Amino acid sequence: MLAGPGDLQLTSRICPTPAAGEVLVKISTVGICGSDTAYFHGTAAYAINAPFVMGHEASGTIAALGDGVSGLALDTAVALIPSLSCGTCEQCSGGFDNLCPHTRYLGSAAVNPHRDGALQEYLPVPASHVLALPNGFTLAEGALLEPMAVALHAARKTNVAGTSVLVVGGGAIGQLTALAAKTLGAATVTVSDVSERRARTAVEHGADTALTTTELKDQLSKGTRFDVVFDASGHPAGVETALMAARPGTGRVVLVGNLPAGAGLPVKYISRAESWVTSTLRFAGGLAPALDFLNEHKLDISWLVEQTVPFHKIVEVFEAPAADDSPLKVHIQLS
Repeated sequence: MLAGPGDLQLTSRICPTPAAGEVLVKISTVGICGSDTAYFHGTAAYAINAPFVMGHEASGTIAALGDGVSGLALDTAVALIPSLSCGTCEQCSGGFDNLCPHTRYLGSAAVNPHRDGALQEYLPVPASHVLALPNGFTLAEGALLEPMAVALHAARKTNVAGTSVLVVGGGAIGQLTALAAKTLGAATVTVSDVSERRARTAVEHGADTALTTTELKDQLSKGTRFDVVFDASGHPAGVETALMAARPGTGRVVLVGNLPAGAGLPVKYISRAESWVTSTLRFAGGLAPALDFLNEHKLDISWLVEQTVPFHKIVEVFEAPAADDSPLKVHIQLS
């Protein structure tokens, strides 16, 4: 439970009972997201007004069924769909449930009271918000469906087929965005990161070119530009680079990463190039599109997990010094 920036506590609770229409999930695996670390370090866009449980990239097995639940069996392996929207507003009715003004996201302080997330042994959720995993799909892979959904939503935000694509930021979302763009038909995909290892990892999994941040700036100074640019860094300097890299007149920029609170956009680069700039917010339509995409294209993304840590050592994960070459994805193992 996070009581405030830097104040992560292990606490005990009575095991909850699922209400009507809910299932109780025994949590197995939770991925640590950049938004989780932002909450811990006090740089998130939302203030922590009361202690809450983080974690929204999660999988587990069904431990109990609430009244009225059908179509799901005990011990079924599931991924948790973290976004709980109202289902009735204009955005939800139009297929933009990720933009619902009433959304309550797992492990989020964006609403009051904050909604507890999955970094706990048992969690009740609506039965409509779990996705049964197919045979052969591991729980660790199930916990990767949320970041895969974010990346796929971004890659589909604009047409990438036949284009030159640049992904700024080679973290987990950047890696998966590069993979999705290449799979969707991009002619070339370049990934840039401050870490040479991270950039080269993207090439090992389908990207065409790896550039360090310094190498990319050198290329840009020589006039290199790209048709489509994704910023997955969530850093003001990364956004500035992304805007500079768009081809003048026709370039398209998709902002995927979450910028720190108070960060602005260097509009001069947009106006100078008349770039088309948009952003994404999580993903729409649940996790099924991501699962279908992986199955259709026979993609394995398990390589993204570079560190697995037992639950009782979770504090060490958040207190570890920030590093440019930190693991792409850390999984917390609960069971």
